[in-house]
Amino acid sequence: MRIKVKPMNYQLLQKELGRIPNKTENLFFKYFWKSYQTQSMFDSETSQAEVQANDMSKLILTAQGNDDPRNRISENTIHALNAKKLATISRGKGYFTLGAIPDRSSIQPQIVKHAYFISGTNLKGTIQTLNTQVWFESAIPVYKGGLGYSLYQMLIQYGRGLIMPIEQSENLNILSRKGMYGLLILVNQDNQDVFNELVEEKKCNYLDIGRITKENNINIVHKNKIAGHIPTSILTRMVSQHKRFDEIKIQTSIPSAIESKLKEKKRYNNELISLMKNTIKTKPFHAIQKKIRKRGNIAFFKQSDRLYGLAVNNNETNHYKDFKMKSVAAIANSTRQLACAGIRPEVCTGFIAVSNLNLEEKGSYLKGIQNAGKHLNINVQHMSFEQRGGSMTGEFCTAGAGTGPELFPNNFPQANLFVSMLGSHRGEMGGSQLLSIVNQENTGSEPVVDLLMESRLQETVLTGIQGGFIQSARTVGRGGIAVSIAKSLGNNTQLGARIHFSRKLKIYELLFGETQGLVIVTIKESDLMEFERVCMTIGIPATTIGRVTDDGVYSFNDAIKLHLSELS
Repeated sequence: MRIKVKPMNYQLLQKELGRIPNKTENLFFKYFWKSYQTQSMFDSETSQAEVQANDMSKLILTAQGNDDPRNRISENTIHALNAKKLATISRGKGYFTLGAIPDRSSIQPQIVKHAYFISGTNLKGTIQTLNTQVWFESAIPVYKGGLGYSLYQMLIQYGRGLIMPIEQSENLNILSRKGMYGLLILVNQDNQDVFNELVEEKKCNYLDIGRITKENNINIVHKNKIAGHIPTSILTRMVSQHKRFDEIKIQTSIPSAIESKLKEKKRYNNELISLMKNTIKTKPFHAIQKKIRKRGNIAFFKQSDRLYGLAVNNNETNHYKDFKMKSVAAIANSTRQLACAGIRPEVCTGFIAVSNLNLEEKGSYLKGIQNAGKHLNINVQHMSFEQRGGSMTGEFCTAGAGTGPELFPNNFPQANLFVSMLGSHRGEMGGSQLLSIVNQENTGSEPVVDLLMESRLQETVLTGIQGGFIQSARTVGRGGIAVSIAKSLGNNTQLGARIHFSRKLKIYELLFGETQGLVIVTIKESDLMEFERVCMTIGIPATTIGRVTDDGVYSFNDAIKLHLSELS
């Protein structure tokens, strides 16, 4: 995507300087301005969406999008925090990378004296060694074309200035040159020889950015003479002139849903068979490392005997007219998948396509992301944005650490277990798979998510897993409860399920409605009463709806009855 750089306000520059900028200063302004505009794109969107809700988490999750005009690089973010990269999964839109942040107790006081830029293939080894040095202060990620942006952020953060050496004025193009990406390194000593020896030993490229000063100015030095003098207050004025202060609009009304034209039937065997065949075809992602295994939309692996998992939302949200609920439903879906796998969600990121106009659904969608993070106690961070002319959309990935050593089963493990449903079934059909196969996907009420109940639901599942009360857990997803139970039977044609479940719903809503916030669990008879007490204590509805059988037959009320061999 080509970036349109807005022209600088030369009148403002002259007014602030009290004179006409010289050639060197003009070049600095030019390249800084280009870098800042590119890297600060979506700052308003980021502030509306991202949230730090879980202070206990040591995980970091980043999205690197192929179409993000900022050219953000996940590994630079990981390296800057000296985090250990745990896993990367590939999507069509880019990559999700999970890392673990080390204990921060060894961070040095904020006394910075010098800044360097490092790049190359051995950033990981270099930053690990730097973190063992008493004179190392911190690292700031530099993305493609973003050295000027990162440099400015550093000076503002520390309230300092810079004496910046250059060989010639044209070299100032490093501030916005795409090839200059890596890490901005801050140290609390002036001994360049020690730093030079270390990075040379690590075979890392480095560049002397300059000495940090207490005066809030950038002095550009050429051959020991000041070639340019720029107060950082001028850069701040440039930035403030560029920022959009208009509040992003919020959706005030939701269009009414069009009712579907489905007719009730006595039997839905054929519909179930069609939906089962339709759901098998999805390929959620590609694992980059060999250690990563997959189950549905979950990638999981072990690191130092600790289980980690990443889940990508797999619910259909394109039909949503309530844009706040659109993002909430997607994030809740990905976190619920992890909880059912015995993994506590901690961090979330995503690929977000934002409208280039300040439409009312834009603010609602972004607010939904932030609200989901707050209520579900997850850090929403390091998202990848792209601009598009259409409506808001996104794909989200949530990650966390396991409560046990292995991924919790989602298939029914044995016969004679009770089948229970957690949550309240409302039978929403909007965007459902059933309506899709009859070309009515734009009709029906969209599923809604109560974030308070969603948080309780996931806590109930995780508590039940840790307490040994639950034997399997599966979120109700595409195809509704009838499909989720059929999937839970897996390939074991000796098992079956006998479900008796009534609600004030139409039969196809009961079977195939894709209500969000539903989980199917299996429980031993001896644990049933104790688990129901857990549900009452946390405040989540639990309904026993049937049993796992050993006859290979799946029946659901009088609407479905077939042998499992018919579903394979």
